[in-house]
Amino acid sequence: MLKEILRIINREGYISIVSIAKELNISGQLVEDGVKQLVRMCYILEEKTGEDCSTFCGNCPFAKNCSKEIVKTYNISDKGINFLKK
Repeated sequence: MLKEILRIINREGYISIVSIAKELNISGQLVEDGVKQLVRMCYILEEKTGEDCSTFCGNCPFAKNCSKEIVKTYNISDKGINFLKK
């Protein structure tokens, strides 16, 4: 299941927990647990945006929806990319 979650994140780029859960036909909680495990394994890296965000808002893909609230985003690490190639 972890590899499938990682594969979907890699394919879609930006996707919600709910969308992943629907695609895999599992609960959102199970997806959240999987994402946490992928972070612990260093296959994805968590980034937070918001008031302390150093990203210039004009270049941020979340700028229209953000309203300076904390939004969790994840990037796939090199380790995660290598895992997907196996």
